Amino acid sequence: MKLISLIACFWLTAALLPGQPPSTRGSDLVFSAPGGFYAHPVSLQLESPGALVFYTTDGSTPGPEKTRYAAPIQVSRTTVVRAIAIRPDGQRQAKTHTFFIADFSPSLPVVSVSIAPKVLFDAEKGLFVQGNAANTARINLPGANFWSREEVVANVELFEPSGACVHNSLTGLRMFGGMSRLFPQKSLALVARKKYGASDFDYPVFGPEGPSRFDYLVLRNGGSDFYGAHFRDALITQVVKGWDLDVQASRPARVYLNGVYWGIYNIREKINGSFIAAHHPVDRDSVDLLEHLYTIKKAAGSSTSACLNSWKPTIWPIRRTIAGWLPK
Repeated sequence: MKLISLIACFWLTAALLPGQPPSTRGSDLVFSAPGGFYAHPVSLQLESPGALVFYTTDGSTPGPEKTRYAAPIQVSRTTVVRAIAIRPDGQRQAKTHTFFIADFSPSLPVVSVSIAPKVLFDAEKGLFVQGNAANTARINLPGANFWSREEVVANVELFEPSGACVHNSLTGLRMFGGMSRLFPQKSLALVARKKYGASDFDYPVFGPEGPSRFDYLVLRNGGSDFYGAHFRDALITQVVKGWDLDVQASRPARVYLNGVYWGIYNIREKINGSFIAAHHPVDRDSVDLLEHLYTIKKAAGSSTSACLNSWKPTIWPIRRTIAGWLPK
């Protein structure tokens, strides 16, 4: 076994040594067809002159331990193809494209999320599963994996109903929501960070009247309306849109996870300092953000206790007013 590993290592090293014939087509990793919507199967070719190319079709991160490209990839069903080109000097270039085969809805945008399956579905550590540490004596299953605050890396593509891909980049991904995390379809927060890829979602996701760029987006599963209409929260926020209140924009979308259709989600803005700064002339780092009267989501330049104390004179009158509205 050690001999086989040594031979494989020597072969890979030799294949990466200088001496490849020059090419006039450049060294970029090239897909012969872009990701998008196709009525028929696609014969996909990958090319990066002077480099070795490896790829995956299950959403996992490509690398030398994955399949080496040697012949056209026959894409006969909706598939995410992730590829990496490794050059002799060690430089790497990775790209991801999702191919939707005979699978198109012209009325809704599409979000394709690509991520190593084990990150979400590993029986012990997967973020979408209960795991072994959940307290099953309590209804909210504290300790379950899906309560994790861990941020992992995924590739996210956003397609308009026209078929145009308007965003494609590595992105931070977190679990999102409260009790809705118990539902089979999990809500997700998407976080644009330069260390992953694009530093923001540089596109007016909610149309020209909304912000043109976002640091965060949420793929929401409908929340408490998951087993109902699935859009009640988005509807109610639009009803009060003219009340001089800040409301989250919303847009329904079809979501695919590693090429598998994962249902209808609502793309939402995420309420945080960036949300406030996108809608008001303020610095996001100067925002105090409180939730449910006493839950501090963000404190600007002070301790959480100092933040809460400074807001109590405002909170208490609001609390008394709300209590007066409630039936006796």
